[in-house]
Amino acid sequence: LYFPLFLFQCISPVYSLTPPDINLRAVDSTPDYDILSYTPAESSGLIWYQQSGSIPSTGRPYVAHVALFEPSFFSFRPPTEEGCTEYIKTSESSSGVCEYATNGGFFTWDDTVACKCVGNLVSDGVEYILDGMGNANFGLTYDNKVVTGFIDDDSYKQLNFTYLMSGSGWLVRNGVSYIASSPDVDIEGNFVLEKAPRTSVGIFSNGTMVLYEVDGEEDIEAGPDLFEMAELLELLGVQSAVNIDGGGSSVSVYDGKVISQPTCDDTSTICEREVQSITCVRK
Repeated sequence: LYFPLFLFQCISPVYSLTPPDINLRAVDSTPDYDILSYTPAESSGLIWYQQSGSIPSTGRPYVAHVALFEPSFFSFRPPTEEGCTEYIKTSESSSGVCEYATNGGFFTWDDTVACKCVGNLVSDGVEYILDGMGNANFGLTYDNKVVTGFIDDDSYKQLNFTYLMSGSGWLVRNGVSYIASSPDVDIEGNFVLEKAPRTSVGIFSNGTMVLYEVDGEEDIEAGPDLFEMAELLELLGVQSAVNIDGGGSSVSVYDGKVISQPTCDDTSTICEREVQSITCVRK
């Protein structure tokens, strides 16, 4: 199997120095993960809708965009085939390829590095970057399994991932909020407690996957913190879910058109941010 030079550049040790504004932190990468098998499907079965209301524990309002679909049609994708090298809007990189999409994993604005993605990103079996074993991961394997949680180098090799992305915060585990026990986040820190737009990826116990994005605006503290995000996913009945990039990056897209209210500069201006990876329900 041939990997172009840029792939090796992406997994160079230099990228283990995550910029502080990314909010990922290195932890002991002892494997602790859950596996749920699914049956391959012939169509995505996509159902998407808007959900709004008040978060029960706090009474704070929220507006969420929910997509339910079969895992067989899901992928994590870099913005181009060349990898995490260009900043591109989700609506643009998903156009013509994805029936539904959201923003993806964390990334850096540091133009001195070749690979702008942060953590792990495997897409269609290609390893674009592997630097997120200490963070909560969400992945699909070649033998039709969904893996959620913390992996190490050995378990990564054994599981044989087709798609893999690392996030920050295991939101829900076994159907209940797990953020307080997720070792990759500081539950008293700003990243967890900040009210902001959020995006997550998860799976139900019956094998249906979910993309769940909640709108917000950071400058007025609109949007959920991670405890509230986990609460919403638990109420939805999600079995397991991981928090991925959020804030001004959060966006939901259907057939190339933005259907959410993204706030790319963290103010009231509705605008879509250019990112380095996406989630994708393929057409």
